[in-house]
Amino acid sequence: MKGSIAEKLHPRVRRAAEELGYTVLLPVQEKAIPVILSGSHTLIVAPTGSGKTEAALFPVLSLMWRLKEEGKLGGGVKTVYITPLRALNRDIVTRMRRLVESSGFSIEVRHGDTGQRLRRKFLEEPPDVAVTTPETLNLLLAATRDRSVWDSVRWVIVDEVHELLDSERGSELAVAIERLARRSRHRIQRIGLSATLSRKSIAEASRLIAGNRRVEVVVDESLKEYDIRVSIVDEGEDYWGRAVERLAEIIRSERGSVLVFVNTRATAEKLAKELAGILGEDSVRVHHGSLARGVREEAERLFREGKVKVLVATSSMELGIDIGHVDLVVQFMSPRQVIAMTQRAGRAGHRLDRKSRAVIVTPGNLFEVMESAVIAFRASRGHLEDLKPHVKPLDALAHQLVALVVEGSASTLTEAAEILMSTQPFSTLSLEEIEEVAMHLDGVGVLRYNPETGELRQGRRSRSYLYRVSMIPDEVDYKVIDMVTGERVGDVSEKFIEYHALRAEDKSKGLRFILAGRLWEAVEIDHEEAKVIVKPIAETDVLVPLWQGELIPVSYKVAREVCALLSLAMEDPETARGVLEARGVPGGWIDRIIGIAVETAKVWGGPHLSPTTPVIEDYGDYVVLYTCLGSRGNFALAVLLSALIEATSGLKPSFETIPYAIVMEYRSPWLGEIVAKALIEARSYTPPERAARTLDALRRSTAYMLRFLQVAKRMGVFDPDARVPSELLRRAARAYSGTVVERETLREMMHEKLDLEAVNSFLAEMRDPIVVKPPRPTPLAEEVFRNPYMRGRDVAVDLKVIAIEKLAKSKKARLENRKALLLCLKCGGAWEVTVKSMPEGPLYCKSCKSGLIAPLPSTEWGRQVLETYKKHLRGARLTREEKKLVSEAKDRALLYLTYAMQGMGKLVTEALMARGVGPSRARRILEAYIRGGEEAFYSEIIRAEEEYIATRKFWDNKRQ
Repeated sequence: MKGSIAEKLHPRVRRAAEELGYTVLLPVQEKAIPVILSGSHTLIVAPTGSGKTEAALFPVLSLMWRLKEEGKLGGGVKTVYITPLRALNRDIVTRMRRLVESSGFSIEVRHGDTGQRLRRKFLEEPPDVAVTTPETLNLLLAATRDRSVWDSVRWVIVDEVHELLDSERGSELAVAIERLARRSRHRIQRIGLSATLSRKSIAEASRLIAGNRRVEVVVDESLKEYDIRVSIVDEGEDYWGRAVERLAEIIRSERGSVLVFVNTRATAEKLAKELAGILGEDSVRVHHGSLARGVREEAERLFREGKVKVLVATSSMELGIDIGHVDLVVQFMSPRQVIAMTQRAGRAGHRLDRKSRAVIVTPGNLFEVMESAVIAFRASRGHLEDLKPHVKPLDALAHQLVALVVEGSASTLTEAAEILMSTQPFSTLSLEEIEEVAMHLDGVGVLRYNPETGELRQGRRSRSYLYRVSMIPDEVDYKVIDMVTGERVGDVSEKFIEYHALRAEDKSKGLRFILAGRLWEAVEIDHEEAKVIVKPIAETDVLVPLWQGELIPVSYKVAREVCALLSLAMEDPETARGVLEARGVPGGWIDRIIGIAVETAKVWGGPHLSPTTPVIEDYGDYVVLYTCLGSRGNFALAVLLSALIEATSGLKPSFETIPYAIVMEYRSPWLGEIVAKALIEARSYTPPERAARTLDALRRSTAYMLRFLQVAKRMGVFDPDARVPSELLRRAARAYSGTVVERETLREMMHEKLDLEAVNSFLAEMRDPIVVKPPRPTPLAEEVFRNPYMRGRDVAVDLKVIAIEKLAKSKKARLENRKALLLCLKCGGAWEVTVKSMPEGPLYCKSCKSGLIAPLPSTEWGRQVLETYKKHLRGARLTREEKKLVSEAKDRALLYLTYAMQGMGKLVTEALMARGVGPSRARRILEAYIRGGEEAFYSEIIRAEEEYIATRKFWDNKRQ
């Protein structure tokens, strides 16, 4: 390894590097090494594959050697290397062990998966270099009795800083580094490593790792070359099958390995399975966070060794885990974010001297196509989104406050405040705010706080709270049950429920979503049992299971560029053609985009898409409001408008949003004018008034309750694994109104879901909106309705209603297989049969030959009726409730005998076996059969079960 910069490294480190094949320093290493050797806090910003890890380790190992030679290195850990993923920790250790050990030092990984033996070894024989996660460092600091483990720490290296910058995990890490700095006897040099960041994000990243200290920023100026193209699969018949074939074609055309990124875990599983069916089982593996560690590691190894050609992955593969050479990256659907696209594309041609090649395979929807093209164009030019750090996250503050007390770093509020307020996330905190959190923790038994003396002490729950609470979202999966078949369709995440709850405040229409290629409507959401009961309402060829997790939000800048291109196409088609060509939109689709834009402008009669003059298309029950504020901006505006409309008119419209439009629904011929009026009213408010209105709307939403539960667990109100009944949760939310728990809940929702800055900017410039009422949706509106992320609405085109015959067949099979408990009212005898074995005519008691037979469900409730009726026959005294059960049995027997005499004995038994169906409802179901046959019979049963599921929580006795 030659050159003036290499000569600055310690000879032992330089020799070790040369033995391992490092023959020349890369550009970012030449720039970073002198800065780190000088002792400066440093942030290294460079693309994937640029050698950032070595740029930090080479000089740090050299500095360690210099101190060792001087006899000043000390014992215990000297360098802490922090990465956001356990898998990346293992990978770093695997990659860097030879370098560190060849340089004469030890290195070990320590995280949540580390076994007890290695945990003990870590404390008894601390390595020179410790590789860990933010969460494990947080706990290690608090749990380490032997403080000498950390006495000699002089360097902290934070890898993948961009992953932590807009996360509460980053907020905790910032405090943990300050705690570590106070545990060490030496000044700690902070070094951050990050993928490419915007200028604003670089400043934020520097503050995250070093607070207000001066940080030298080393940016790799050599622009990484990207070749990202867009491949479009038109929607229509068997879209999923054709999309898989397109992917297979692209993969076959590559001689080398292909990394396929998808946006959800479910899509990863489904896509990997179907690609394996085309390309061969041994050619494809899948990789995502829900897989077992061993399965992920095997997939990484096989792909790295070239034994597997295709790896289908979620964001789990975005970071720098070593998977060897990748020839091509395929992004399935829009990546939705420029940063995500650069990270993913950068996995191909991993070295700086190689161009990173990527293909975005997207459905043929105008907004998806244009969004993908704009993101690809911005990625190739390094136009990245600004990351938004959390400001004063109170749940992270609570967790760190407990950690400070448990580890002994702070015994008073003032001492804790000094540490907390020295970090970027908490720099604007006041002592009063910290005291509020301390008093809250005292109230729930997590800490003991004396407001007169400011003293902080451990509480009875301090350690259990500290070790069990994490800022990593621990989501519950809700089971999705088909009410027709009773079978489990799949799972939806807790975030899905929260994300869509705001849109489902209109209780007249259930929550709709796609799962397993079908469109479903939620009949009941049971938060206590983590279960969603659904009914199928349509078949669709849409492939994307949008329910898994929460989608990456599309930024305001990307949305504005998409709409600016559409506006240009309306006003100047030829100029727009050239701009679209420059962004890599395929030629046939350029014609289609321009055609849609021009035709829509004709229907509108003059107005064009404009950042200042919104257009509202009104179709009676639906309006489409074209605002291009991005995912969070449009969502914030929709929440605000809904709140204003409800306050002024009493109407409660439901809404859906995409980054380019808001769709509102309510049965009113004046909906367009109502929305326009709400926009004008919103314009008249000040930004604080808009925020207050929006917060009030959030506070009254179901989504608020779900987020409140998460925050309450992180702030010690409930244990992390507690299952909290709905009524208790509502009472807790009322009890904590106006407290730090409520404030943190609202802060998180505002931070993650809403962009009020975009809304305020839009309203400040907005002219009066224009309402147009075309007889049918314009071509642009059809693209809104066709958008994959609007598919939960039955207004979407080409949805085929499921034939009732199909539902009837499924329902019939389910009811026929149920067990019925037959009770003889004369002698009290009882026996069990399957419904399918029941005769059409009347059935008689085997013992006394009576025809008064009451069909009961073979459930706990049915057996309760049986025992109560036997008690009645014995002449025993009955309670009021028991008399009702006896009356129920008599009504069932009379109903059965009446219809069995007409040859409908089996049918009446089927009806009575349905959930929530008693004699009165069964009679209506049988009358429906007489009027409309089997189709009407099962339709009425399905309707009855649906009503029962929706209202059963109010029943005193559950029959099924």
